[in-house]
Amino acid sequence: MKAAMATSTLLFLLLAGAAHGAPEDTTANTIRLPTDGSAQQAPTTKRPWKCCDNIERLPTKTNPPQWRCNDELEPSKCVAQCEVCQEAPGPFPGPLICSDVYWGADPGPFCTPRPWGDCCTNTTCTRSIPPICRCNDKVKKCATACKDCKRVKSSKPPRYVCQDQFTGQPGPKCKHSCEN
Repeated sequence: MKAAMATSTLLFLLLAGAAHGAPEDTTANTIRLPTDGSAQQAPTTKRPWKCCDNIERLPTKTNPPQWRCNDELEPSKCVAQCEVCQEAPGPFPGPLICSDVYWGADPGPFCTPRPWGDCCTNTTCTRSIPPICRCNDKVKKCATACKDCKRVKSSKPPRYVCQDQFTGQPGPKCKHSCEN
């Protein structure tokens, strides 16, 4: 009996609201999703950045993948190269982040060269922001940017590991899984 009474009360309230009519301002009762007010841009096949240190592969399952460069930029630089610039998290006024999305296989080069080169399969990084990373790949020859190259003991043929640390994202993994 109580369930039937509750159902009839709800039905009455719904009908009373419908009979009252819609308010003049139809946006007053609109539920806005987080993406409604922000500027969005469709992915582009032309890379909006020349280089990027903090590249992010978006979780969309597309082929080729979609990328966003999360480097913090000065306002004039962001406006010059991006269609959509947003404030980076932190104190106001702060640097901007380019929110443009690039749709392609190659996100482009890094702005700051990593001491181990363009890729590293076996990285270790701290949990700090930004992280401090080291590449533990055993390679035939260290990259030219590496300042502290150590030979791996008892490796035949000789293999080397770059002992330099890098403050920032470690970069992509190497495409091949065997030793360089």
